[in-house]
Amino acid sequence: MVQPRGPAPDRVATLIDAVVRALADGPHSRMDLSRRLVPQLGDWARPWLEHSWGGVLKLACALGHLCHGPLRPDDNEAAFVGLPAWLGQAVAPADSARGVANFLRRYLAAYGPATPADFRKFAGIPAGPCRQAFQDLAGELLAVEMDGRPAYILAQDEAAARAAEMPAGHLAVLPLFDPWLLAHADTAQVVDARHRTAIYRQAGWISAVVLRQGRVAATWTHRRLAVQGQPAWEVELAPLGRLTKAERRVVLGRLRHLSGGLDARYAGG
Repeated sequence: MVQPRGPAPDRVATLIDAVVRALADGPHSRMDLSRRLVPQLGDWARPWLEHSWGGVLKLACALGHLCHGPLRPDDNEAAFVGLPAWLGQAVAPADSARGVANFLRRYLAAYGPATPADFRKFAGIPAGPCRQAFQDLAGELLAVEMDGRPAYILAQDEAAARAAEMPAGHLAVLPLFDPWLLAHADTAQVVDARHRTAIYRQAGWISAVVLRQGRVAATWTHRRLAVQGQPAWEVELAPLGRLTKAERRVVLGRLRHLSGGLDARYAGG
């Protein structure tokens, strides 16, 4: 007889309820939640808190109970927060038309211009509710052209969009799995097709990248080390084209900022 994998439904409900109550006093990492809740619930809860992001915590996020929050000063792990408190309001049911329309409004505020296909891919919702959300917000949307294709922004963001042109050579450094790289169905606007596999890799791995005027110019990796007893980063840069010495210096400065001020240096000097 095949045994079901995972805890019984009643234990799932118990664990989610305990996580929600623990987050009532602010952000907590997965390991912090384990330290708090395992003594209350028993050892059966430990693997579902410490080793199962794809399980109970992910389900709790999908049900609208929690989401990722800021790092705490004393903890380097990703933290979770209660979703209603984080948003400062009641959360609309995920399957309601109002909830999907509000989701679209927030999505376009962050990632517009975007197409219905972009939103559908980002939200993971069927085509019907996606089309309905665009219809419901029709009075708030402005049609624009993005790389020769029709797309949309919020009408209230028109002035900001017109002023958003980046200066020539503008460089930005993004970390692993940055949502900007996951926000659109058509990735041609951020990276040439011939370089796509260097960014969007097997098993859902998304590389850390350097952007030049919004397009990927390089990928980067790092390892931690100590320099004169102090924590530091050693960085390897893999340009997709030419990066000048001046651009490399700027990137290194961005990496130091991203590391929180740690000493950052390129491998080999």
